Amino acid sequence: MKKKVVLSGSLKDMVTYCTAIYEMTGKVIPEVIENIVKQSPIFENKNFYTNVLGTVQKTTVTRNSKVFINNNVISLQIRYEILRMVDIELTEKDEQWIKNDVESLLKHFEVLLESFEETPKESEKAD
Repeated sequence: MKKKVVLSGSLKDMVTYCTAIYEMTGKVIPEVIENIVKQSPIFENKNFYTNVLGTVQKTTVTRNSKVFINNNVISLQIRYEILRMVDIELTEKDEQWIKNDVESLLKHFEVLLESFEETPKESEKAD
């Protein structure tokens, strides 16, 4: 499986994008992968909230993910949008949380994709 991952955006932009493209060597069944991502509690579109201690101030991070399949090429796109409810400073910790979440999602996605990879047959390994 060949992969290419691009992560862009920052707290300053208030949005972060991730595109991960995987080229599979095995046969891909689009409906199966799309169904897994659509029904998965891991990849579900979700809102996360961060609160400032002792106040009602909060920031919302919205995550949306979608998978696209064309033959044996699978693309996963994830978008994080930061919605500040009040004027509070976002920190490097907030940005690192998003990066960690992206890394975790990609690890889980790659585990799912491994089941679609073809392994060389014993006769092909000797060549």
